[in-house]
Amino acid sequence: MMKSRLAAFRLLALAFALGGLAGGAATMLAERGAHPEGPREGGPQGYVNMLKAELDLSAEEQQVVGGILKRHEPAMDSIWQMVRPQFEAERQAVRREVRAVLKPDQAAKYDRLIARRDSIHRARGAAHGK
Repeated sequence: MMKSRLAAFRLLALAFALGGLAGGAATMLAERGAHPEGPREGGPQGYVNMLKAELDLSAEEQQVVGGILKRHEPAMDSIWQMVRPQFEAERQAVRREVRAVLKPDQAAKYDRLIARRDSIHRARGAAHGK
């Protein structure tokens, strides 16, 4: 009984995290299309800034939203740490499958693209203390 509850909790956490990641990715892509002029500030402050621009948040609303994000950050980080290994394994599986259908010249470009994206991701994580 306890094992099935733990498995159910892990599955729920994974679904929550993947939903958040998918939503975040969709938001990022939508933002990139709407504002292609350059890189965005990430993390909670970047989210507050995006909401400020899109929703015309007042200074008080920005502070409240920032507080909400700060309050939830430990739980979100904890969930991410639980599901991250599964997410990474799945991402690597997708990359292997995509690479397998590419021509050699495309595969080389794909490898460079993935290396560049991973480097950017690591730099953003380091900048945000993750």
